[in-house]
Amino acid sequence: MKSKSPRPPRSASAPAASRCVARREWGQNFFRAAAAACRFSAQLDSSDAIAPGSPNDLLTVEIGAGSGRVTKALASTGSPLLAVEIDTQWARRLAAESLPDVTVVNEDFLTLQLPGQPVRLIGNLPFVSGTKILRRCLELGPDRMRQGVFLLQREYVGKRTGAWGGNLFNAQWEPWYAFEKGLAFSRQEFNPVPRADTQTLMVTPHRKPPVPWRERTAYQRFTQQVFDTGQMTIGEAARKVLRRGHAQFVRGAGVRPADRVKDLTVPEWTALFRAHQRTADC
Repeated sequence: MKSKSPRPPRSASAPAASRCVARREWGQNFFRAAAAACRFSAQLDSSDAIAPGSPNDLLTVEIGAGSGRVTKALASTGSPLLAVEIDTQWARRLAAESLPDVTVVNEDFLTLQLPGQPVRLIGNLPFVSGTKILRRCLELGPDRMRQGVFLLQREYVGKRTGAWGGNLFNAQWEPWYAFEKGLAFSRQEFNPVPRADTQTLMVTPHRKPPVPWRERTAYQRFTQQVFDTGQMTIGEAARKVLRRGHAQFVRGAGVRPADRVKDLTVPEWTALFRAHQRTADC
């Protein structure tokens, strides 16, 4: 895969490469040292567990290539890489290096038309738009998104991995993905220094999801309804969601009415969803 030049900027000319700087409006905080970038990128799995049959041929998409430290570490593996960078200055600088098997695109990842093939995704994500970018990745589905390695604020990673109990985001996505902690990095390892330390969020799709992907919209609508009630227990939430038949609904799912919504497990959410479907069909 050859490097291609990014789209031309809207302005008449771009600043020289030597004047490229990290821009806070896009949340750019780059690794200071190549060694740290290599430690981060090495978390990307190339085993048969991620891409059965031909892991080295699986396309890797880097979100926010920036200064290119992570890009160069990924390029050294010889796997095809799509490096996405919203900043024209950094995109031009990276494309000019003509790294082997790397395609550089000057696009916003949130609006980029991604290839239809399975991909691995990796990126040092901006704190301000990290959730939007993560959601865009998850929306590809477990058949296309084979792995995610994302560097985010450490507190945010704790939230995604259940440090403070359940939440709507996790309830809506955990039937299809597992969220785990990866390597942590001090804020001092970046330039400019961000406001908080960072940690890697490892996302792995479930081979056999408890809810088929085709039912995702209905399932996520149901969990949204439950959380939107603002009730602490599933019994109280069911009463507001269903009004009538809530007791039968909860009993049918095998969940205790006094259980807190934030403490429900994936099997319990799945059982509640199925019970809700049966109630709706009655």
